[in-house]
Parts: sequence; C-alpha cells; structure tokens
Amino acid sequence: MKTPRRALEAYWDLPADPEVVGAARRLAREALVTWGISAVTEDVTMVVSELVSNAVVHGRAPITLSLHRHGRIVCGEVTDHGAVWPTPLLAGPEEEHGRGLAIVAAYADRWGVESAPQGKTVWFVCVEPGSR
Repeated sequence: MKTPRRALEAYWDLPADPEVVGAARRLAREALVTWGISAVTEDVTMVVSELVSNAVVHGRAPITLSLHRHGRIVCGEVTDHGAVWPTPLLAGPEEEHGRGLAIVAAYADRWGVESAPQGKTVWFVCVEPGSR
C-alpha cells in the first residue's frame, strides 16, 4: 500500500515559548512513528529540540517546524523571523550554553541555514542507519 504524499510531510506553527520544545519533540516522534521510520527518532528529536530551543531563545515568532520523509531520509526545517543566524560556539566543560549546534552537527547527517522571506530557516537531514 502506498502512503499518500501528504502523509509524508508535517508542518506546525509553534509559539515562542520555552515549553513548546517538549511538544515539538513529541510531534516529531509521532510523525516518525506514523511514517514508519523510527530508526532516526533519537537523531531527529535531538535536532528538533536544539533548533526549536534556539528559535525560541534567539529568534522571533512566528516559528514553524516542518518534517519531510523521502524514503529512508527525514529532512526538517525550523523557520523563525529573527535576523541573527546561528553561530557554532566553542563551549568549555563548565559552560551551561553553547553546545546546541554541536549537538545538531553530531546527530544530523547534514545541516545548514538559509534566508527565509522574513528571517531564516535552519534545515537538517537525518538518514536511517544502513541507508547512508
């Protein structure tokens, strides 16, 4: 049975509220289960958590999270209306902040930032193990 294309895409408008980060992880997890690609759940939820957190703290509303499944690949985007682009930092062992983009780089196969009509989009790609 072929899954309809619309079932392979999910979009959520998120409030600029720190409590939305947990909801974003849950939404991503549910989408991956629905799509039958649970092998990348840990990677995708970690990346979503970091990028939504960054959008809430450093960006501007509105914030949009989108996920797309392409075979064994999950692509995601977090868009906000902030002008400041994310910059990887070198966080020392005692630092409480500054590891977010290092976590994104560790869990995503690829990631980057692009201009959006009114802000920026941080995108990522997670590939199911064994499909790389």
